[in-house]
Amino acid sequence: MNVWYIHPYAGGPGIGRYWRPYYFSKFWNEAGHDSVVISASYHHLLEPDEARYQAVQVKGVRYAYVPTLKYAGNGLGRMLSMLLFSVMLLPFCILHACRNARPDVIIYSSPHPFGVVSAWVAARLLGARLVFEVRDIWPLSLVELGGLKERSLMVRLTGWIERFAYKRAHRVISLLPCAQRHMVDKGLDPSKFLWVPNGVDTADDSARSAVIDCQLVQRVKALRDQGCFVVIYAGAHGEPNALEGLVKAAGILETAQVDVRIILVGKGERKPALMLYAQEHSLRLVEFFDQQPKENVMAALELASAGYISLKGQPIFRFGVSPNKLWDYMLMKLPVIFACKAGNDPVGDYGCGVTADPEDHESIATAIVKLQGLDGTQRDAMGLRGYEAVLKEYTYEQLAHRVVRVLGNVKSS
Repeated sequence: MNVWYIHPYAGGPGIGRYWRPYYFSKFWNEAGHDSVVISASYHHLLEPDEARYQAVQVKGVRYAYVPTLKYAGNGLGRMLSMLLFSVMLLPFCILHACRNARPDVIIYSSPHPFGVVSAWVAARLLGARLVFEVRDIWPLSLVELGGLKERSLMVRLTGWIERFAYKRAHRVISLLPCAQRHMVDKGLDPSKFLWVPNGVDTADDSARSAVIDCQLVQRVKALRDQGCFVVIYAGAHGEPNALEGLVKAAGILETAQVDVRIILVGKGERKPALMLYAQEHSLRLVEFFDQQPKENVMAALELASAGYISLKGQPIFRFGVSPNKLWDYMLMKLPVIFACKAGNDPVGDYGCGVTADPEDHESIATAIVKLQGLDGTQRDAMGLRGYEAVLKEYTYEQLAHRVVRVLGNVKSS
C-alpha cells in the first residue's frame, strides 16, 4: 500500500517535536508498505527553527515539504501560512504523483483542517482513498478554547469543512476516544470511526544510553542521589497546560518541608510568568529547564520519581485526551500525577498513579505528598502497571499496523 500522510506540523528526529507521522511512516515502511510524510515547509514546531524545502529521508522515513510562509507567534502570519499551505497542497500532490507513484491512501491530519478539501480533490484525481485524522475538533475548539462566537466567519467556515470531511472521508481517525457521538451528530457514518491514540516507540529506549553530559539528566540524578522525590513535567508551557497550579503547589510543599523537587522542562508562552512567580515567591523546590531533545527527556524520566501532567479544565476535553507525555511517563515506569478533567482517565483505568484538580494547587500538593508517602514497592507497582498497559495497547508499531489493516479493508468509492 502506498500511503501519503499529510500533517502540517509533522516532526521526527532532527525535524521537530510532533513525532506521530514519523513513527507511523517508519513502521509502515518496515512492514513493506511505501509511505511519505508531507508537511509544511515552515511551522512553529520545527527544530531547529528554520524553513525546509528540500525533500529528505530520516532513518528510512521520507519527508516532502509544501511551500508556505514563515511566521512568528499565533497571529495573522500563522493563519496566512495555514491558508497558503492549504492552497498549495493540491498542485503539490499532483506534481508529487507525477514524479512518484500515485497513492492508494491519503491521510490528512488536522492540527488545522484547512487543507482537507485539497487533500480530497487530490484523492479524487489520483484514484486514492481519503482518511481524515482528527487531532483537534474544529470549530468547537475555536469556540470553547478560543472564545470565538458561533456565528463568526471562521467558525462557520471550519464547521463547513468539518461536515465536508466527515461526509466524504472513507475513514475518520480520532485521537480522542470519546469523540464519536459529536462526529456522528455532524454527519459521520459511525462505521467510519476509528480511534487511534498517540503512543510510544520502545526502540527509543536505546537512545538514552548515549546521554551522558546533559545538564537536565545530571541534575535529576544528583537530586535522586540526595534522596529527593523528583516530579517532572516535560511538555508545552502554554495556557491549556495549567502549570500555575503545580508551581503554586511548591509553596505548600515548602511550608510543609517536604523533600520534593519539581522540574519543568519545555517552552511556551506561559513560561516567563511561571518563572517570575517562582522567583517572586522564592520557590526553591521548582526548577526550570529549556526544551530538550527527546533522548535527554527520556533519560531524565528514567531517573525521576514521578511524572506530572495537567490540562486546564475545559468542556472540550469531554471528548478525551491522548497526550504524548503521558505514554512516555508510563513507558519509563513512572507513577503519574494526572491533573486533568477529561472524558477519559487512563491513569485511573490502569491504576498507574494519582489524580488531582489542575486548577487547585492544594489538591496538587496533596497528590504529590500522597504519592511520595507510599511505600517504594507501591510506587513501583503503579509504574509497572502503566508500563504493561503501554506495551499492550499503545506502541506505535501496533497502532500503525491497526491503521493499515483497517485501510486495507476499505474500498475506494
